[in-house]
Amino acid sequence: MSEEDTKPGAPAAEEVAERADHIEDAGSAVEKKLEAIEKKLEVPIKKAPGSALKLLSDVDRTALRINKLLAAPGGLASFLSTFNYTLYILAYAQTKSPPLTSLFQKFLSLVRSSSAVSKPSTATLVNAGAVPPIAALAVLISKARTTLRLFGCFPLYAWLRTLLAGPKPGSDPVLHRIAILQASSYFTYQALENISLLADSGIVGPAFISAINRGDSKTARVYLWAYRAWLGGVSCDFLRLAREWQLESGRRATRARMQAEGRAIAEYQDDEDAKFDKRWWTDAMIASAWFPMALHFSSSTGGLPGWNLGWMGLCGLVAGSTRVTQLWASTA
Repeated sequence: MSEEDTKPGAPAAEEVAERADHIEDAGSAVEKKLEAIEKKLEVPIKKAPGSALKLLSDVDRTALRINKLLAAPGGLASFLSTFNYTLYILAYAQTKSPPLTSLFQKFLSLVRSSSAVSKPSTATLVNAGAVPPIAALAVLISKARTTLRLFGCFPLYAWLRTLLAGPKPGSDPVLHRIAILQASSYFTYQALENISLLADSGIVGPAFISAINRGDSKTARVYLWAYRAWLGGVSCDFLRLAREWQLESGRRATRARMQAEGRAIAEYQDDEDAKFDKRWWTDAMIASAWFPMALHFSSSTGGLPGWNLGWMGLCGLVAGSTRVTQLWASTA
């Protein structure tokens, strides 16, 4: 899902980059004029230390690249996700200090939506100083990401609607059914999460939650079923990968048989095989990273033994590393 909304009056990424180029050209012109003055006066002009100028240049370049990343489709979500899971790792590392162990337990109860009670107010915990600053920032970013996902049902609905129109000619019917199951799971997850968030914010009334939650006006069970739907969507990736591997193995076996018979095959097949293998293993890595997190939060009995913020941050970083790396490379 992309976040293409910008503040009124804010320049686009392309415009910022263009202005930056003009500034860089102007800086070069100033340097040339200073050199000319030095030669004419035969007196060296004192300049700022090279290391300081390089530092300012690096900061400027990084800021512009971040701006381009945020303006790219899906860039804001990827940036916030990477930032959020990095903070989780830092927050966990901070809890290795004994005095902060009790604070970690309070923070973990905040992010554990599958507990038997509804989530406490983020503002209350942060204002009361119940969590250290890094953990408080992680909570804030997590809440921002959840809020941005309020509009996530629209692209999921469009995806599901396209799939329900039927498979494309020549496509595998098994992969098509898996895609329908996955789209349905993710749509259910997003809808339930949105309902829970709106209820926690006082927008959806307790009566509606009670109507869909066996008379319970709290959102804990709704969050639980949302995470179970998410687990279903993640699990579909493994089904898809297994089917894709099965189909690809059949194609490669056919090519090997053709080669054994002395028949010619396309010269670019080795490159195509390498691309398939890279994509397949990348998707497998991403699904494997999301799976333990989804499994933990979909459990009503405490989740995975030994699960903590460090594991959650690591899994999230691994899962999102490919996407954010591609986006960052595109800003160079």
